Amino acid sequence: MPTRLPWPLVFQILGIILAAWLFIHTWHVWLLVIVALVLAAAMLPAARLLERRRVPRGVTVLGIYLLVAGVLVLMGRLLWPALSEQARQFIDQLPRMLDNLKGWVGDLRVWAEQWGSWVPAAQGADVKMEGLLGPLLSNTLAATLGVVGAVVGLLAVLVIAAYLVIDAEDLGRGVLRLVPARQREAFEDIAEPVLDRMGAYVRGQLAVSVCVGVMLAVSLSILGVKYALLIGALAAVLNIVPWVGSLVASVLGILSALNDSAGLALLTAAVFAASNLVEGKLLVPYLVGRATGLHPLPVMLALLAGAHLGGLIGALVAVPIAAAVWEVVVALYVKRDTAR
Repeated sequence: MPTRLPWPLVFQILGIILAAWLFIHTWHVWLLVIVALVLAAAMLPAARLLERRRVPRGVTVLGIYLLVAGVLVLMGRLLWPALSEQARQFIDQLPRMLDNLKGWVGDLRVWAEQWGSWVPAAQGADVKMEGLLGPLLSNTLAATLGVVGAVVGLLAVLVIAAYLVIDAEDLGRGVLRLVPARQREAFEDIAEPVLDRMGAYVRGQLAVSVCVGVMLAVSLSILGVKYALLIGALAAVLNIVPWVGSLVASVLGILSALNDSAGLALLTAAVFAASNLVEGKLLVPYLVGRATGLHPLPVMLALLAGAHLGGLIGALVAVPIAAAVWEVVVALYVKRDTAR
C-alpha cells in the first residue's frame, strides 16, 4: 500500500530552506540589525540607570548621540587642522619612506645571501596600498551596499538601536512569546548576560582604543617622530577593531621614523612593543577580557571571519557576537553540567 508523505516534516524542511534563502539574500539588513543590537547593548545600562531617576530612555539615547557628536565635532575643531596638515605631509613623504624601506630590505637581502640565507626581494615594498586594502574595502562596501548605502545604513543603525533601547523590555516579552513555554525561563536567564557581555565589550574596547591612541601620540611626540598626532589618532580609531589600530600605526610610525634615522626607527619600534605589552597585559584583560571571557585565538578567528564576510563592519561586530555565543554555550552546557 502507498505510504503517506510526512507532510509536517516536509513543510518544516521547506520552511527552513525558505528561511535560509531569505537570510542569504537579505544578509545586509541583518548585519545592520546586529550592529544596532550591539550598539543598543552598550547604551542599555545607562538608559536603565537614568530611567530609575525618571529620565526617559529616549532622552538618554538622544543625549548619548549628541554627546558623541559633540565630542567628534570638538575633536575635529581642535585636531583637524593639525591632522589634515600631518596627513598631507605624510602622503607627500610616503614615496620617500617606501624608497628608504626598499633600501633597507635590499641591504638585508644582500647580507642574508652572504650567509647562504634567503630573504624575499625588495620588490615586496612596491605592493600598492590598494592591493592590500582592496579586499577589505570591497567587502565593506558590499556589506553596506556602497557609499550611499553606508550613510543610509548608519542612520538606520542609529534609529534601530534607539528603538531597541527604548522598547527593550516590550521587545523582550514579544520575543519570549515565540519561545516554547518550557524553555522560557532558560531563555530569560541567558538573554540578560548575553546583552551585558556585548555591551561591556563595546565600552571596554572604546576605552582601550582611546588609551592606546593617547599613549602612542604622547610617546611618539616625546621621541620627536613626525606625524605623531596623526598616528595616534589613527591608532585610536582603527583599534576599535582589535589589533588593527596598533598594526597600522606601527607600520606608519616606523616608516616615518626611518625617514629620519635607523636609531629613531628602533626607538619607535620599542615604543610600539611597549604599547602592545601594556595593551595586552593591562588594558585588554581589565577592560575587555572580563567582558568577553574569550581566549585571543577565537577572537582572532572571529575577526578574520567577520572581515571576510562584511569587511570592517563584520570585524566590528564579530567579537561581541562571538562573546554572546560563548555566553550561550556556557549557560546551556558548562553551568548546567557544573550544577549537576
